[in-house]
Amino acid sequence: MGIFRHGEKRAEREAEKILGGDGWRELPVRCERDGRGVQARLLVPDDPGPLPVIVWAGGEDVAVKLPLEELASRGVASCVVSDGGIAAGTASSKVSRALEDVEAASDAVGRLELIDNCRVFLAGAERGCVVATLAATRHPRDVSGLVLLSPDFSSEDAIGSDLDAGGIWGGMRRFRGPVLVCRNGTASHRAFDDARRAAEDFPNARLVTLGEGPRVVGEAMWLSHAVDEVVRFIRQA
Repeated sequence: MGIFRHGEKRAEREAEKILGGDGWRELPVRCERDGRGVQARLLVPDDPGPLPVIVWAGGEDVAVKLPLEELASRGVASCVVSDGGIAAGTASSKVSRALEDVEAASDAVGRLELIDNCRVFLAGAERGCVVATLAATRHPRDVSGLVLLSPDFSSEDAIGSDLDAGGIWGGMRRFRGPVLVCRNGTASHRAFDDARRAAEDFPNARLVTLGEGPRVVGEAMWLSHAVDEVVRFIRQA
């Protein structure tokens, strides 16, 4: 099965162990898209595989905020696609560039022997959900599932004034795989509504609200509970 193969844009990968922790290790992934280098980091369990992998759109913000080591220690590999090279440009051009990078990294990771290329998931947090959604709707047969954490589809900062938000919502119908939408119970009304609408527009989506009640306090605790939902979702998909 080919993951996001694009002929002349075909990604090449190189990976070697650079560091590790309790139950996980990190691999750099190097690939190209249109002659441009794409950098990504892959956190994998200490397991020979084949492993399911989540490719995260959103750059280093995802790596900083999400406890990806916990995901890896529980049997799920995570690939974080760097957005360090796309600081310039309009919001919509950044989305287009980030989309290409996610496609290239997904292709590269899917070729690794320790990865099960029939279990490649896409994910995003907040604004990264736009890129993850676009990639899933462009490659519905290659994506095993989609994870959206506090999706933000409505702000101009997330999509740009010249990117059609209606097209993003309408395109959701093309992806019929499983979708997990997690929303923070303390999020803004707009973010709350975006999560609800995404869960309604995707044909096979489940909406989970985290952060309600006294047992979840602060962003770190919310994300920890989100990890529980993500692991359950991957195992059931």
